[in-house]
Amino acid sequence: MKKLTEGNITKQIISFSIPLLLGTALLRLYTLVDTMMVGRFLGTDPLAAVGATANIANLFIFLCWGFTSGFSIIIGQAFGEGNESKLKKTIAHTYLLSFIILSILTAAGLLLKEKILHWTQIPEELHVIASTYLTISILGLSTSMLYNVITNVLRALGDSFLPLVFQCVSVVINIILDYVFIAILGKGVAGAAIATVISQGTSGIASLIYCIFRRKVLIVSPKDFSMKENYLSLMIPQGISMSMMISVVTTGTVILQTGINSLGADIIAGYTAGRKYVELFFMPGGALASTAAAFTSQNFGAKKYDRIKAGTRTMILLAWTINLLEWIFVVLFAENMVKSITGSEVGPEIIGAGKFYMITNLPFYAFVSVLGIVRSVLQGMNKKKTPVIASIMEMVVKIIAVAVFVPCL
Repeated sequence: MKKLTEGNITKQIISFSIPLLLGTALLRLYTLVDTMMVGRFLGTDPLAAVGATANIANLFIFLCWGFTSGFSIIIGQAFGEGNESKLKKTIAHTYLLSFIILSILTAAGLLLKEKILHWTQIPEELHVIASTYLTISILGLSTSMLYNVITNVLRALGDSFLPLVFQCVSVVINIILDYVFIAILGKGVAGAAIATVISQGTSGIASLIYCIFRRKVLIVSPKDFSMKENYLSLMIPQGISMSMMISVVTTGTVILQTGINSLGADIIAGYTAGRKYVELFFMPGGALASTAAAFTSQNFGAKKYDRIKAGTRTMILLAWTINLLEWIFVVLFAENMVKSITGSEVGPEIIGAGKFYMITNLPFYAFVSVLGIVRSVLQGMNKKKTPVIASIMEMVVKIIAVAVFVPCL
């Protein structure tokens, strides 16, 4: 456990965010490997099907992450206060609420799966493949939830290194299983989804076993589930707020994907290739946003408001510097990056779509990074309404953009 309430702010932010960045990089790496193997071994249609469906699957995963991340803010505040009893009880209630949310999301996903695919205009020729991928992803939500619960609790306590270790285990297993299921056993898109679920499950179980023996603070007793103190009134609004913020943004991305789905398999494939790399370049901003939530919640609990202001300025400056360097790199190497996923044999329309998406999209991540950091800071101070309103505005702009610009293509 690590206190973020004292010491050099810049050093603490960098040291905390680097494991987060590496962990996110590993996560993006194995989704990139999924996409590469599907594109190279299975062809354009399966690649387009995965691309058209991945954002829907991510919506469910991000909802799990959003709730547990929101709960962890209350845990971080209790840790910053030095209130051990409150800390234990907030951890216990995190376990209980996470199980309930997992059950609801899994049931809803399976019931609404076909309707969601219809609403998002998945091309008919991709429907069967997309349905298979989405079904396996929803059934595997429990593995994602297990990992998210443990790692978000650890991060709330100032530990961003252990989640990185568990993520390393997951990535190695996923890459091996991807090749086995797709290239050797010929399981197609289903093999890619199964490999991801197994790897996440292994990482989650490994983290659980480790914490049982080495992180005793995560072990709770029946008395910690007591409802005498109304911790649910603190945790549920925070979890809902964070999950709404995440889900509204992701829903906007699904709407954007819906517009792209109407343009055909080639454009979907090119967009998928470009987006996988753009997601990699957004990782520093995402890591700093996660750092902002942990840093702010602990300092808010300790009533150190000047550190929150200084930390926010430092994180924004770091995000802008990194984004500028990333955009220069993309301008120089965008075409080769797209070809690394699609292969060189595909048509110029696919490569051009991926290249155009990367070059035009990445500069705007300077603003997205600021938005993510500021929203996380506000969440860490129990300011729930403004982040959600900002997320809704972001979704509305995406809807307008899809309605106005897609018909022009």
